[in-house]
Amino acid sequence: MGVRHCIESYRTIKLTKTDIYKIFDKEGTLEERFPSYEYREGQLLMADLVRDSYERNAIAAIEAGTGIGKSFAYLVPALFNAMQNPDERTVIATSTINLQKQLFEKDIPMLFRLLNLSCKIALAVGRSNYLCIQRFVQVRNDASLLAQDPENDLYKLTQWASETETGLRSDYPFRLGDIWSEICCDGDLCSNRSCQYFHDCFFFKAKQKTKEAKIIVSNHHLLFTDARSRYEGGVEFTEEAVLPSYNRLIIDEAHNIEQNASDYFTAMYDSREMLRQIGWIERSGRYSSHSLLEQLGQYAQEPDLIDRIHDDIHLLLQEVGTLDQFLLGVFNKNDFQPVLIKPEHQQRLADFVMQATKVSQASGRLAAKINAFLEHNKAPEELEGKVTELKVRGTRIATMSEVLNHFCDFPAWSDEVHWFNAESFRNTRNVQVMITPLSIAPLLVDAVFKKLDTVICTSATLDLNDKFVFWGSRVGLPYDEIRPYQTASFTSPFDYRNRLLLLTPTDAPLLTKDNEEQYVSYMCETVFSSVMSSGGGALVLFTSYAMLQKVKERLSPRFEQAKLALLCQRDMDRYTLLNAFISDKDSTLFATSSFWEGIDAPGDTLRMVIIVKLPFNVPSDPVFKARCEAIDKNGGSGFYQLALQEATMKLKQGFGRLMRNTGDTGVVLILDSRVVTKNYGMYMMRSLPESYHPDTETSGICDKIENFLYAD
Repeated sequence: MGVRHCIESYRTIKLTKTDIYKIFDKEGTLEERFPSYEYREGQLLMADLVRDSYERNAIAAIEAGTGIGKSFAYLVPALFNAMQNPDERTVIATSTINLQKQLFEKDIPMLFRLLNLSCKIALAVGRSNYLCIQRFVQVRNDASLLAQDPENDLYKLTQWASETETGLRSDYPFRLGDIWSEICCDGDLCSNRSCQYFHDCFFFKAKQKTKEAKIIVSNHHLLFTDARSRYEGGVEFTEEAVLPSYNRLIIDEAHNIEQNASDYFTAMYDSREMLRQIGWIERSGRYSSHSLLEQLGQYAQEPDLIDRIHDDIHLLLQEVGTLDQFLLGVFNKNDFQPVLIKPEHQQRLADFVMQATKVSQASGRLAAKINAFLEHNKAPEELEGKVTELKVRGTRIATMSEVLNHFCDFPAWSDEVHWFNAESFRNTRNVQVMITPLSIAPLLVDAVFKKLDTVICTSATLDLNDKFVFWGSRVGLPYDEIRPYQTASFTSPFDYRNRLLLLTPTDAPLLTKDNEEQYVSYMCETVFSSVMSSGGGALVLFTSYAMLQKVKERLSPRFEQAKLALLCQRDMDRYTLLNAFISDKDSTLFATSSFWEGIDAPGDTLRMVIIVKLPFNVPSDPVFKARCEAIDKNGGSGFYQLALQEATMKLKQGFGRLMRNTGDTGVVLILDSRVVTKNYGMYMMRSLPESYHPDTETSGICDKIENFLYAD
């Protein structure tokens, strides 16, 4: 049967193992139509496992090593399922924007062309990513002079708003300041169909596309937003919630599920956010000469009600400030590290409880007066949006205060992590009171895994040679013995043994309280000499931004003298930073946590990855600490069952930054001797692909790098 006839037959025939082979095997459809396609057995087998999981309504956990081509492996079964089952919908959720865009803008359109098939697809991102036309017009009218200044954000936004097809912040070509929070789409403030701009609304146009689509490319944040709204509201997946109804789910970058879900399901009181909400009510802004109260005050039925609202706001500000000072005092005693609050600490929290209660009571009184105004106001119809905004701000203030109430209700504490955090923002510190689930697994099982016909979880780093036991235990899989649960690990097709040099100097010093200067000096000299040996093209991964800064300060003049570009995290936004690194093949990038994954720089751009320190979680992290202690309490080992496993998974991610294509060659240098001197270090090494790994000390690093990269 010819390729075209074969493809056409898929429209009516159920996708089978034979069909998968016809597409992915040697001399198959992809190889015939895609000149640069390389047959990979792992990709073929993964695609068939995904097909089988759709057919059996199974949950699958799949590790797909770098270069497998996992995107095509799950997209083909999703595409054919969409064509053969028009009443079904698949959601694909990624952890990073880069992969989300790659799938939607590159991989899926390419697959459509290669297979001569298509179905409706849509990109789904959070509502706040879209420009709200009504809010923008309002801000522009309130600041008409600024909107005429070519150097002002409002002027540039006006030009962009008239040209953009998406209204997405990510498509705005310039940097944006705080103005976005005043003009973005906000579900609580939206008047929906009664808005005069409804038919032009960027968000609702995008939402309509998701309703029509059979494949939706989303992200973890939106996935968990939708899951939480369904879970708390009792909305089934057969109905629309934040996302349209769907029954099949593919979670890419699934190694991040626990962290991302934990972040989303954390309840938080944030003093800075509280002050922002109060500020929107009482103060005029940069783009408005009148506050909400000033605009609405004349329509209050009770003449003194607005004055009483002002009084309550001032009292609330005072109480918030006092709580801030109390908690900052706590942080000062702990070097401004996050603080885990255990049940045995409750008796020492009397002052906190008293002040938190005052904040809660003050916000309650303010909310009550705002509600009294809203019930009896006589504001004209054109100010209906302002009335809605006042209600929303009041509700958000009250909701944040509820977190304080829950935190202080000690008898009701259950399997949760209670902790204090301090965040720096523009040379000021704000405090946060947090409640995080001790385990996210029960929520994931009840809110996601049990509800859907198929769930595919995939990543380059899920299996730690333990048959997915660690990862599964963190997310709740398998949750019973009845539901089909399939696992598979497909190794990378790359020739690591001949194309990757792994160096682990046994004499690298460990950082202690007594040798910081010696340690920093060692890192500076070793990093610089190694980068000189590779001729640049290096990604240097740190676990601490403070250490990154120390090394950067000492090495910047030497890089400048060597005429090699040194780029550092926070020097510019991530997108600009990565583009600068990729465009200059001899540049060096210093980065921390978020850059251990999501960087794709194939070819000579990246010739060496230097891992300064093994990526163990910070022991003082309250959620991590509480989870380790819970394992210890149950007779296990928090270090071996959680800390070591998480660090190993992250090490695999950092290691995986180097080789992105079959022809890539390079060096991974780990400057932490524990990886070869400690028993657990050998465990971590076994999780990495087998590479050329000669014994070495620091004195031999440079020769080995030069000989491997440049010897004839």
